[in-house]
Amino acid sequence: MSDEYPGGSVGRDDPRYEALRRGFNLRWVGDPDSIALPGSADQVREIVQSAVDSGRRITVRSGGHCYEDFAVGNEDGVIVDMAAMNGAYFDEDRGAYCVESGATLWNVIWTFYKLYDRALPTGSCYSVGAGGHISGGGYGLLARKYGLIIDWLTAVDIVTVDSDRRAQVTIAEKDGAAANLFWACQGGGGGNYGIITRFWFKDIPPAPAEAHLVNLAWDWDGMTPEEFAEIVRRYGNFFKWNSAPGGHYDGLFALLHLTHRTAGGQIVLTAQYVDGDPWPLTEFTTWMTAEGVRAPVGQRAPVALNFFPHPTTSPQCLPWLYATQSLDGSGPNRRGKYKSAYMNEPFPEDQIGTMWRFLTDGLNNGQALVQVDSYGGAVNALASDATAIPQRSSIMKLQYQAYWTDPADGDSNLAWIRGLYDAMYGAAGPVPDGVMDGCYVNYPDVDLPDWQYLYYQGNYPRLQQVKAEWDPLDIFNHAQSVELPPLPARDGRRQFTGGRGRLAIRGGDG
Repeated sequence: MSDEYPGGSVGRDDPRYEALRRGFNLRWVGDPDSIALPGSADQVREIVQSAVDSGRRITVRSGGHCYEDFAVGNEDGVIVDMAAMNGAYFDEDRGAYCVESGATLWNVIWTFYKLYDRALPTGSCYSVGAGGHISGGGYGLLARKYGLIIDWLTAVDIVTVDSDRRAQVTIAEKDGAAANLFWACQGGGGGNYGIITRFWFKDIPPAPAEAHLVNLAWDWDGMTPEEFAEIVRRYGNFFKWNSAPGGHYDGLFALLHLTHRTAGGQIVLTAQYVDGDPWPLTEFTTWMTAEGVRAPVGQRAPVALNFFPHPTTSPQCLPWLYATQSLDGSGPNRRGKYKSAYMNEPFPEDQIGTMWRFLTDGLNNGQALVQVDSYGGAVNALASDATAIPQRSSIMKLQYQAYWTDPADGDSNLAWIRGLYDAMYGAAGPVPDGVMDGCYVNYPDVDLPDWQYLYYQGNYPRLQQVKAEWDPLDIFNHAQSVELPPLPARDGRRQFTGGRGRLAIRGGDG
């Protein structure tokens, strides 16, 4: 194998090794034999073949933002870092737009807008890598208007390993011989079947010319449980009533940050509208500030990733690109734990009470929160089996977050977020029941007891069949990668392949 890659092959004696063996989440530090930085699909294939021949484990990193250690948690193997493959462009030969898997979301947003006046519905964290974002479904502030990013995907270039241990580059297209593999790459998660090097889109939706923004905040100081409940209740009801696809409200996207009340913090609501006359945004704002709701104030400090201090209930209009830049953030490298849930109905009253109890307890962390994103609209226009993402009837998507810097704070933060999640859903998690609709694969959580169903629901058996066809030796694996299907029955009982040690240990790793 040649080391003549754009970034070479970084071994333990390379000064970059200490940085490159870490993820964005500072909880995760790997110990790989090397980190390879290829610049083409053929170089990826070469690296994979060498690792297979030498029996080294392979993991892949795009932007390094994986919430668990799936990308960097590699001992004595090779991390394939896709940073050198970071293009976003229109390819004349294939007649399609290309996003290389090492591109960051800001690469994609900036390039497609400036060169082509187009906008994929990407996420709101600019430094996230396209490889992981798209593989897991991909959603953001344009999702209600344009759907998920995978809904626009038409092909992928992917390096796989066959049963004879041969690495090869495959073009998986929607209607081609590898159509089943393509379907699995539409939300089936990263690192499951191979290494995707390029994503292809025959079309990309037009970029909005402008965006209208509103930012509201409510002080925790003096807030009562009834006032908290009214804010949360109104938010859920609005999107229950206005999340059918094809309506006037598709252009509206909102993020409600229910932060811990530590140090006199705030609850912050940011909303964007991108579909012409912003009357739906004005209607939403009026609903969230109606008589009987605690009066909002200006935002005083950053919450989660964003800070947009405009204490007005009247929409502010900006060019869409600059509105996106204002809302796009990554935050500093620090330690974190995350959990997720989809909701098909507004919050039940007992869940509202549970959130109040945990958000007002004795945890000393103003960066612990529940982020409630609006959902639905164009996302819900497809059937649950149209892509590997089954959640196509939700109205809200939740992300539980806790951030800390000092390793000594790990135990208290992990206990808090796990305690809140268990109190909300019980030990089984947010099992689809008409109100809840499972979890988001791009917010992986090794605590989940039945992650296969919570992420993929009825699509999981088909994903396993794709795994058997395209990664029959389970070369690409991590703690929550798609498993090979059961072996054929020999004595009347089905057998599972096993062998990966998938049990998650719930310890206090600060």
